[in-house]
Amino acid sequence: MKKKNKWLNPFHWLSHKGWFFYDLPYFIYENQWIKGVELGAKSGRSMFYMLKHNKELHLSGIDKWQVIEGGAYKRNPLNELRCKRRLKRFQERADLIHEDALVAAGFFEDDSLDFVHYDLQCKPMLGKHGEMIAKWTVKIKDGGVLIGRDFRDFRDSFYRLGYEENEIFKCKIKGRFSRRLEYLVVKKSY
Repeated sequence: MKKKNKWLNPFHWLSHKGWFFYDLPYFIYENQWIKGVELGAKSGRSMFYMLKHNKELHLSGIDKWQVIEGGAYKRNPLNELRCKRRLKRFQERADLIHEDALVAAGFFEDDSLDFVHYDLQCKPMLGKHGEMIAKWTVKIKDGGVLIGRDFRDFRDSFYRLGYEENEIFKCKIKGRFSRRLEYLVVKKSY
């Protein structure tokens, strides 16, 4: 008997992928954030929905768009073109930065962002999450957030930076918890 592809089931797809077109934009909307960055812009889908549902939002997307064999990153030059095309209608509120995210952190002032959407789950990032998180959390205002999906894949990076499990929360949207989105509230002691 042939096994059914679970991705053909729209309910499975929606529960697994719905975070980028529903959960993330509405979480930002409910918190009234107006300045953010997405690390790992890829083809711009999540940026598109964040900008579409948040009319005051100014968003920068950062990606190297380098070819990474295997998976969805092997077509990264095409992803970059898709991203630019997809975000064209938001050009007054969206900036795309073709750069390594560690380098691009230097383009932003400390304490200048409401949030950073951390979407860097790819092979070249293995072992670099701690350094990346440390670079970008200083760019987030006190009380702002680092948002991401599947933080469980690199939880130890947070712990090594001094964060604890009780400081990482599931995103709550309209009274419902997201299945995949989590956030860390950035607290600074001055």
